[in-house]
Amino acid sequence: MVIPNDTFWNKQWYLRQIHAPEAWTVATGSHRVIVAVIDGGVDITHPDLQQNIWINDKEIAGDGIDNEHDEYIDDVHGWNFVKNTADVRPVYKSVQLEDTWSHGTLVASLIGARGNDGLGISGVAWNVRLMPLVVLDGNGQGDVNDMMRAIRYAVSHGASIINLSLVGYEYTDELDRLMRNAADAGVVIVAATGNDGDNKEGINLDEIPAYPVCDNGDKNVVIGVSATDTLDQKAPYANYGRSCTDISAPGQELFAARPSYPHNSGRATSTIPGYLDGVTGTSLAAPLVSGVAALIKSVRPEWTVAQIRDRILQTADPIEADVYPGHKGKLGFGRLNAGRALAGLVPIPAPTIASVSVKKKVTRRPPMKRAKILSIYKI
Repeated sequence: MVIPNDTFWNKQWYLRQIHAPEAWTVATGSHRVIVAVIDGGVDITHPDLQQNIWINDKEIAGDGIDNEHDEYIDDVHGWNFVKNTADVRPVYKSVQLEDTWSHGTLVASLIGARGNDGLGISGVAWNVRLMPLVVLDGNGQGDVNDMMRAIRYAVSHGASIINLSLVGYEYTDELDRLMRNAADAGVVIVAATGNDGDNKEGINLDEIPAYPVCDNGDKNVVIGVSATDTLDQKAPYANYGRSCTDISAPGQELFAARPSYPHNSGRATSTIPGYLDGVTGTSLAAPLVSGVAALIKSVRPEWTVAQIRDRILQTADPIEADVYPGHKGKLGFGRLNAGRALAGLVPIPAPTIASVSVKKKVTRRPPMKRAKILSIYKI
């Protein structure tokens, strides 16, 4: 096992639950692997994140020129599709909940906070590149058109994995096709099943599908993630269902990074600057799966989406939610086990002869009509 020296490692019970220390004996990630965080804004200057924030080396920061000729000006660290700017920091409102303000940073830190650096926390993948793509506004809501633009951006700018910790309840053909195209391009898509705060047992997605996690029932495209607690039982609020849930991961009372600069938002359950305790939601379970996908991709870059997906699912620890009658078989393959997913994987040596890659031409799609609002998860 590899035990990191990060200050708050003792608070990260969920990483021990998924056997991350065993996984780290094989890999801790690679900067060649880019994970797109399609969410709210991310604090790209956070001490636990700043070294792992993606840099678009085809752009020159602050020159006001679209150096890459892709219609995005100065997109050095990603893009804000809500404000249509290069500012990917959390979207501010004068009256705003802590949960809404911190969401993107929380998610990013669970995937790829810098590990074993004597500071803060460890993400699942210590050395991954995080690409912030903002689609949720200051209210924690977003338009599906912005999400689709973000997915296209992620694919065309080299993301290997897309994390979608957001949910809506209206299906669109265009989003479904877009995710299939992303998967065909070799991008692993991970999405949360969603929460239902009103229903103490969550929603059965077999009866009421949610998107993008249900992706028209094709489980080969999106890895759907529900949430468990410290006892490997289904978290009370977590949505579930055979048709959309592929796997579960810890999502109850986690400790993660919040924006390090001050904000006059609502609750703060931690007195530690730059971190938040007791955060909860399937939106926090999904990034743990994205982080494991990033670890696998770092040692086996040639693996297909199907190979990475199957490895994650087939190495999960089987669990049954006996305290919730009728949930048997509706939490996917089980609870995520990073140690088993990485066990036996040996990094492929770098080729001795340089290969030549041909950049594919990106086809521009016409603007789409506005679609139904997607709601942020409660955490």
